[in-house]
Amino acid sequence: MVDKYQSMTQLFQYNQENEDFCIELIDNSSPNLITAVHGGAIERGTSELAQLIARKGDFSFYTFKGCKRNKNNELHVTSRHFDEPQLLQMVPRKKHVLSIHGCNGTKEVIYIGGRDKELKAKLAQAFTNIGITVAPAPHHMSGIHKDNFVNQSTTSQGVQLEITVALRKKLFKNNKFNLYDREDETNWSPRMHELANTCAEILGQLK
Repeated sequence: MVDKYQSMTQLFQYNQENEDFCIELIDNSSPNLITAVHGGAIERGTSELAQLIARKGDFSFYTFKGCKRNKNNELHVTSRHFDEPQLLQMVPRKKHVLSIHGCNGTKEVIYIGGRDKELKAKLAQAFTNIGITVAPAPHHMSGIHKDNFVNQSTTSQGVQLEITVALRKKLFKNNKFNLYDREDETNWSPRMHELANTCAEILGQLK
């Protein structure tokens, strides 16, 4: 699918903050940044998972959330064109960036991309250990391009996780990820916490 907007700059010309979208962030002293740039109702479940990882690890956090009544997919701007100023100020000051995304898929899979080979390998092993199927990200969502914000950290590399619909629904106890299902933290499943704990633990071990 081709993005409606070619940049966040263009998106902002036609959409209103706190009406069509909202931005939430925590910029602390942690060298780790967890992002969900297609959050809210764009790629459902990604904002919540990113938020929980950041909370468990006391990491910096950023999410752009679609909150339109419908057609939130129109707010999808690919990571290579995601020029939102606040994010672009945060990323170059962080050593490790983990970007949470959602993709289609009826099987529970995490596709791992990005340029940080060491972190990719550690996450892949950790996910396998908790029974999650992992695979290398296909080319169209590989996350390896240098102009992808995830690779603009102090080390010029990061990791991008693409999580299938099937697995994202399992992050919620009722297997649904509509607005109220996502916002109700009591509906966040043990699987959500297990996945967040795993990511936070691996990132917390990095130097």
